[in-house]
Amino acid sequence: MIEADMRHKITIGGTGPPAFTRNPLLSLLIALLALLLLYPFFAGSVMAHAVWDICSFAILLLGSYAISHVRRYVVIAVVLAIAVLGTRWSGYVVDNAILLLVNDGLAAIFLTFTACLLLADVLSKGAVTAHKIYGALCVYLLIGLTWGFMFLTLEGVQPGSFQFGQARSSGIEKDPATLVYFSFVTLSTVGYGDITPLSPPARSFAFMEAIIGQIYLAVLVARLVGLHIADSMAGDS
Repeated sequence: MIEADMRHKITIGGTGPPAFTRNPLLSLLIALLALLLLYPFFAGSVMAHAVWDICSFAILLLGSYAISHVRRYVVIAVVLAIAVLGTRWSGYVVDNAILLLVNDGLAAIFLTFTACLLLADVLSKGAVTAHKIYGALCVYLLIGLTWGFMFLTLEGVQPGSFQFGQARSSGIEKDPATLVYFSFVTLSTVGYGDITPLSPPARSFAFMEAIIGQIYLAVLVARLVGLHIADSMAGDS
């Protein structure tokens, strides 16, 4: 009895595992939202790079940890995360456009890899828990972020793939968050028209993202509803 009380006090006292290890998907979701919502307020300031790098590091760390239960893939995730960080930080020492291009490409690969593994968990059998909901939200945000880095890579390989319109006149077309913004506008099929894909690959990527966004939502809702019904029927029986 005394030992049980002591263990309870240790847990309440905060000496247990860190919060992000208890619910890594919620922590990853917060990191993704922080990057997407906080960075625009610092764009153009000296703090912009720091906010971007801190949030990106958190996403790499938490993304790798979120899929760590799949041991045969976690090594790949860690290697990709280290490569992304290495190329990013090297860019501050060596001013090289190719290095930045490689960083964008590696980031897109890491995000795609993480999103696919998380999606497999979300669509797997089992009760619809908060864990699955957090995972589903993370996958949706990872899809938008992945395509943003794909657009950045494409613009680096083929400059002029996008027409930035008003963004170019204000100078923010060089901000990486600009094409991330375009990605989420495309993913949600809002289509404001302030940024336009011009080259055939850019147009192809844009409509593919729009289709994937709609298919993801339709399949996700159908799957979660199906899992909830199956779990309810199993509980009743």
